[in-house]
Amino acid sequence: MMNESSAPPLVAPVCITTAVVVAATYIIRVYRSSISKIPKEGPTRPKFLLDALAANEDIYYFGVGSNLSRTRLENRSISGKKIHPISFEPCVIYDFRLAFNMTGIPPMEPALGSIEPLPSFYEKDGNQERNSRQLWRTESKAFVAYETNECHGALIKLSAEDYELVYKSEGGGKGATQFYEEIEVICVPYDKSKDPVKAVAYRGTEFGRLDQIEDMWPSKRYMGILRSGAAELGLEDSYQKWLADHPVQEPSLFLKKVSINSCLFMGVLRFGLNMHFIPHLQTAMLYQVLVPPKDPAWKQYLGEVAAFIILFPSSLLGFTLRTILEKSGKTPPMVKKFIEHLEEGDNVE
Repeated sequence: MMNESSAPPLVAPVCITTAVVVAATYIIRVYRSSISKIPKEGPTRPKFLLDALAANEDIYYFGVGSNLSRTRLENRSISGKKIHPISFEPCVIYDFRLAFNMTGIPPMEPALGSIEPLPSFYEKDGNQERNSRQLWRTESKAFVAYETNECHGALIKLSAEDYELVYKSEGGGKGATQFYEEIEVICVPYDKSKDPVKAVAYRGTEFGRLDQIEDMWPSKRYMGILRSGAAELGLEDSYQKWLADHPVQEPSLFLKKVSINSCLFMGVLRFGLNMHFIPHLQTAMLYQVLVPPKDPAWKQYLGEVAAFIILFPSSLLGFTLRTILEKSGKTPPMVKKFIEHLEEGDNVE
């Protein structure tokens, strides 16, 4: 008969082995997911857009997110060159919604915005040809839906050169790993004296979208930019109220600073060294511990603790890199601008 005192020493090895197996299984699953999401080629650009670019003609662009603000659009070029919109006015597109379904930087930026076709879009006559090439149908659901089947935004007329600056500022031209693709939409201006126009809008690619049916919730910083832009543009009151009432994520200031430093290091891995798996693994783990904004405070606290544990190693490395760059005066302008955007949010409403 086995002595009972010999049983406890077996507990630790069993627990360690189980933990290793579970961790390895999770890492393998995330790795396979990250590989399977990368398409063989980048998205196809709409023919009417390519024709306009080739002829150097002006292009209409449907702006949502931070591009609701004319000032932000004018200064968003990654080359530092100012963008000069020819016209900038409020409009609406039907059978689409503003979706918060783009992979962000959790917990600081859980989700970014794009547009998503609603079920009513696919039921309309005349859309079959467009659907077959670009607008694939997905099962998606808003975290909080707007009251009607429409999306409000900015109808922006740009020169061909300035449109390409906007496109590149949104990650365009990166091929298979770009987060957005260009699609054709019909914009109806608020000004009833004007006719509807064909425009380019951005929808999330499969690579850039979140791996879930229901949208996430945006950060307070990001939603603040949308609310401010919607007010500046004069979007419908009901739409502005929907934005104002939409739940947002608001991590503590400490966790936000930790996230920014981590983001800097992960950016070096992803864009400098072309190592996508480690950032993808960290993002997947952070989404696992992300707590919805309406959950109890104790859950929010536990979620922040778990997020800090995940972020700490890369944040420490990012802080070290950031300190070296700042003291040497060699911080790239694009990196400096990116950090400034992330740090501005607490005062945006």
